[in-house]
Amino acid sequence: MIETNMLTPLGYQILEHWKRHRPTMVQKLTRENQLQQAIFAAQELTGNLLYELTVVRKMDYQLAWEIATREWAFLPDEEDQPQLSFDPATLDPSQPLPATSV
Repeated sequence: MIETNMLTPLGYQILEHWKRHRPTMVQKLTRENQLQQAIFAAQELTGNLLYELTVVRKMDYQLAWEIATREWAFLPDEEDQPQLSFDPATLDPSQPLPATSV
């Protein structure tokens, strides 16, 4: 089993961003005891996508960072986008990465 309390600096950035921009989501995930797992999954998926874009596809790091962090990590503000296209509680670090057309 994966140890989900091993957050990297990116994981802590995700936590702070979610607390600031998606407090209702954080409260719900905390109540359901899924916050740590969701942050860990977002951290791992973001890192995997960043690797894919920079190392495999040879994309410029800054552009890859913007794409990768927008996907799961630095989510839009709840007021701007109340509903996400995914449920953070169901994120899986081993799920397939999204297809990107860049």
